[in-house]
Amino acid sequence: MTYATPRRTTGSPGRQTVWGALFGDPAYRRLWAIGATTNVMRWLETVALGFFVYELTGSPFWVAFVGLIRMLPMFVLGAFVGVIADRIDRRLILISAMGLLAVTYAVLAALAITDRIDLWHVLTGAFVSGMVWVTDFPARRSMIAEVVQPHHVGTAMGLEMATSNFSRMLGPLAAGGFLATVGIQGAYIAGVVLFVSAFLMAATLNYQAPVRARSAVQPLTNFIEGIRYIRADAVVVMTLAITVAMNMFAFPYNHMVPVIADDKLGAGALGLGLLFSAEGAGATLGSLLIATRARPRHYTRVYLYGSLMFLVAILMFAFAPWYALALALLFVGGFGMAAFGTLQSIIIITSTPPEVRGRVLGVLAVAIGTGPIGALQVGLVANWLGAPIAVVATAVAGIVVVGGAAVLYPKYLKVESFDGIVNMPENQSQPRSRKANVKI
Repeated sequence: MTYATPRRTTGSPGRQTVWGALFGDPAYRRLWAIGATTNVMRWLETVALGFFVYELTGSPFWVAFVGLIRMLPMFVLGAFVGVIADRIDRRLILISAMGLLAVTYAVLAALAITDRIDLWHVLTGAFVSGMVWVTDFPARRSMIAEVVQPHHVGTAMGLEMATSNFSRMLGPLAAGGFLATVGIQGAYIAGVVLFVSAFLMAATLNYQAPVRARSAVQPLTNFIEGIRYIRADAVVVMTLAITVAMNMFAFPYNHMVPVIADDKLGAGALGLGLLFSAEGAGATLGSLLIATRARPRHYTRVYLYGSLMFLVAILMFAFAPWYALALALLFVGGFGMAAFGTLQSIIIITSTPPEVRGRVLGVLAVAIGTGPIGALQVGLVANWLGAPIAVVATAVAGIVVVGGAAVLYPKYLKVESFDGIVNMPENQSQPRSRKANVKI
């Protein structure tokens, strides 16, 4: 199996040089910009749909169900898309995904403008959006790892998550503005503009796909190969386990924020947008800090402790009696969320050789796709006992699971380096033991 030779840059390896090398590469710039564009819309949609559906139905369950529908494709299709992304041109996947979203949002915008939009339209659009989101890890993020130098991957993914987290500020603020003025149609019109822009950037992307083996796509066989690789790497297994715990017990709280903001805190559409943006502000600062300061010896510790920090913050948010306190807690929680989101990608990508990276990232997509289970359970508990109790219950479960994982595998906190994994030679296609590659 042969891969394209990585681009080389000149100059010292200082932070300024690394950032200059990244943004000096047109391929990276476009991939970064596509991610920024789509993430803004993703968070704009999260807030807008949550508020709109709650206003439409008055039911916390339906608010959570929209989140379930958006996440379900990740769980069902993630591994399969990862297999496909290892076998065909990832650029074609990216172009098709952005084109599909542009058309979908154009239809939804037309329905909203003509006042014909109904709950099932919203659910259908959320499902399509979720289907496209499946491709982000095995396609676009894998492409980022291919177009940058191996020793720049950590910084590139740190910037990726910093940008994603900044979108958690911008998207919710835009959603609050649209909902307070023109309504849900403003959100869908914004989607058309953003996804058409992303489609054009993908279509003009100068990306040379690595030369891969010409063997036929065998989804089951390729998926099993990916699972075998993961099983041989205890650090990847632990990272994926924490990912599952966070997506089942932490992030479903997002679906209850519109309910808590309206029923408990008395916040309107703009107040709701600010709550989400506070988390995004903390996450942006946290991601930038990680991108510039974190070193391999920090990765696993920051990842685990940041996950616990986020869980504690949302637990306290559920108890917050005042809007200002809730805002501050979500801002602090954003730092923990940044640690989780940024290091998740960095650990997986730097632990995985290129020939199986798409499959491993596909399994990561499945782990993220367990979110619908959490969304469903938080929605059911909220209907029964109220949104604050539902958030408390899931946050406590997450703290127990993540903390328990650290107790069961304490070596995870002692990983010091990820030596030579990204540059695994072609003739070493079989998984090597973690002991041979990571210093503990």
